[in-house]
Amino acid sequence: MIDIHMHLLYDIDDGPADIQTSTALCAGAENCGVEKIIATPHLLRPGRIDSFIQKRDERLERLKEKIHRAGIRVELYPGAEVFVNDDIFYSRGLAKATLNNGRYILVEFDFHYESPNRLIQYIEELFKLGCIPVIAHPERYTYFQRDYGFVNHLRDMDVLFQLNARSLASLGSRSEFELAYQMALCGTASFIATDTHSARRGTGDMLRMIRRFPGDIRRERLDYMLYLAPQAVLSNQPLPPVRRKRLEKRRLR
Repeated sequence: MIDIHMHLLYDIDDGPADIQTSTALCAGAENCGVEKIIATPHLLRPGRIDSFIQKRDERLERLKEKIHRAGIRVELYPGAEVFVNDDIFYSRGLAKATLNNGRYILVEFDFHYESPNRLIQYIEELFKLGCIPVIAHPERYTYFQRDYGFVNHLRDMDVLFQLNARSLASLGSRSEFELAYQMALCGTASFIATDTHSARRGTGDMLRMIRRFPGDIRRERLDYMLYLAPQAVLSNQPLPPVRRKRLEKRRLR
């Protein structure tokens, strides 16, 4: 498996405080069958991207050395989770924050108060910058929970989506699960990741969460979201084609 969204690096955001905890997260991921991880610390101020990249790369190289000495065979790659707001219209160099220095960029927005028109402007700006936006944990945004049609519209724009495993495992709110479930079933989501921040929260236990996924999500879909699509991101290649259906909001029993 490949985890494209993990706050693995120490002393850079709200993830691990020290390299020992980062190492423990790598060991835990390996035990769960994760072979490759993209380290995605929060980038909250794109205007300070150069200092962010320098610190990220230093932490990443030190962690690679540490896990190599510990015999942990997980491959680590650079990335970021970029918080997008109006600063994007004045930012330069965002391509430095893409996933493994390719075209795909992991982004998040305000969870509650973003207007649809403004969010679409952000997406259009990302495309103008030559990036392919991957929206992290869309099931957590209240405006997507209310309006599945908005998600369909963004998918028609070729926006990609990454679900959090804990949402699909019913470890979040009911609304989060319902949207994540429909996106997985309909082929709207392209990735499942852990969004792990610490060992204490247990969100890095991918196998435990997969066991809690609804049984009607087919193995082929899981393989696509956990390996095939993430591998395309790492290789900076187009995602393999997949059949998709329109999302429809349904109240699950």
